[in-house]
Amino acid sequence: MYREIRGPRRFEGQDLRAVLDHLSPNFRQALHAAADTYKRLGIRYALIGGVAASAYSRPRGTKDIDFLVGEEAFGAVGLVISFRAGVPQEACGVPIDNIPPPVKYREVYERALDGAVDSDEPGVLIARPEMLAFTKLVGARMRDVAAVAEMIEAETVDLPALAELVRPYPELRAQYNRAVAEWERSS
Repeated sequence: MYREIRGPRRFEGQDLRAVLDHLSPNFRQALHAAADTYKRLGIRYALIGGVAASAYSRPRGTKDIDFLVGEEAFGAVGLVISFRAGVPQEACGVPIDNIPPPVKYREVYERALDGAVDSDEPGVLIARPEMLAFTKLVGARMRDVAAVAEMIEAETVDLPALAELVRPYPELRAQYNRAVAEWERSS
C-alpha cells in the first residue's frame, strides 16, 4: 500500500546539532575546521553523507565526514584528480571525504552545491534533503538506500521532487523504488 506524503516537513535548521552531540566531540571540531577552510579557499561545499542524512532522519554512527565540493577544490580534474593545496583531508583526527560532482550527474550535483542551506550548526552548509537523497541513491549501497527510506519516514524529503530528480536516470529510478519499497515495508 502506497502512503502519500502530503507535503515535506521543511527544516530551516536541521537537527545537525543533535547529531553532533551524539558523535565524538572531534566531529563537531572537524566539521567546523573543514567548513572554515572551504570558505577561506573560496570552495563551494555542502555537507552530505551519513552525518547529513542523520540530520534529516535519525542519528547513526559514522567514521568520516563527507562534503560535496565544487571543482574549484581540485588542482586538476581528469583521469587523475588532485586537490588544491589546503583542501582538508582530515581534521581533528576525523577523515574528511571531498566528493567532486560526478560527470554523469554534474548538473544535479551543481544544483546541490548552489542550493546548500545553512544548518542549525552555525557556519555549516548542508545539502537540501532531496539533493542529499539523490547523492545517497547514486551511492546505491544498502545503507544509502536505507538512509533515504529513513528520510522519507521522517518526512524530511519531498518525494515527488526526488522522483523528478531521478526521472532521467534509470539506475537511480531503480534505487528510488528500492527506497520507497523499504519505507513502505517498515511503515
